[in-house]
Amino acid sequence: MKTSGKLGIFVSILILAAMACALGGNGDNPDNPGGNSGGNSGGDTGGLFGSSANILFEDDFSNPESGWDRYSDAEGLTDYDNGAYKIAVYTDTLFYWANPYQTFGDVIVEVQGMKVSGGDDMQYGIICRHQDIENWYALVISGDGWAAIRKRYLGSDLDYIVDWTQTASVNTGNATNNLRAECVGSRLSLYVNGTLALEINDADLVSGDVGLIAGTFDQMDTEVLFDNFVVRQP
Repeated sequence: MKTSGKLGIFVSILILAAMACALGGNGDNPDNPGGNSGGNSGGDTGGLFGSSANILFEDDFSNPESGWDRYSDAEGLTDYDNGAYKIAVYTDTLFYWANPYQTFGDVIVEVQGMKVSGGDDMQYGIICRHQDIENWYALVISGDGWAAIRKRYLGSDLDYIVDWTQTASVNTGNATNNLRAECVGSRLSLYVNGTLALEINDADLVSGDVGLIAGTFDQMDTEVLFDNFVVRQP
């Protein structure tokens, strides 16, 4: 599944989405590629962010058969990469996303993300309440220190429900950021490196899959590595 831009230009192609779901990868408006149909058993069970309490699902991406999307085309990819998970986009105003094929209600999702190539005019983050390719939330940061909360609902563009806001807690450039998305009741909260960056109430989507997303705006290329993905019960 795949799509385009900071303005959220919608380019979703249903045929590509169907192929992606068969192949295992995800893409969208600068925000999503391919789809896999297998469930995910996750990684180890010891608690990747310390405590193992209330863990519903976790993956350290050491097992490339753990169920996440594995998809590539000329414009990008979503796949395992040496004990991490990579989302790469090779053109402008495009995004790719990936899912582990799980279903949850209220969740706290944590992951470590790092941009490893390309400029800073890009985005990456966490997806929650992904019901299908037309309905989900994305809580994202940019490489140049901004954060936003986005929503795709009933097949709309990937709109902004909290527009880009400069956030001092973002480590800019090619640096690791610890992200936490809390999707609890109608409250959507994004924490960056332990600091609350953005929060809003939206009750349109109440359950669904989780996932990861990365995309470009005006620049041509970006590659993001993710590790230590954990889903907790609030």
